[in-house]
Amino acid sequence: MLSRFLSVLSLLACLFCVGCGNTSHPGTWNQAEIEAYMLKTENPKMSEVSISADPAGGYTGTGKAADGETFKLTIKQNADLKRLSWNAKGDRGTVIDDASYEFVK
Repeated sequence: MLSRFLSVLSLLACLFCVGCGNTSHPGTWNQAEIEAYMLKTENPKMSEVSISADPAGGYTGTGKAADGETFKLTIKQNADLKRLSWNAKGDRGTVIDDASYEFVK
């Protein structure tokens, strides 16, 4: 009887935990997660990143490359595509359009 109860309890635990894993992905990241990712990306390689929520959606801010070039950043997220995309325009003429990172399972 006890073993049957434990089996049922185990089955219920499995059923309730399906999908309980981390649901965070690039389309749902918060400001701190985006800033951390932007510091790791190589496109462009940033040594400093500061963004804030844009009332029109997404985030805007600035970043600074190791060589001192300053970038204006525009960052968008798409939760359905699990995608983070950005544009970066540097004060020395560097332009990065439509760079992105997608979560692929």
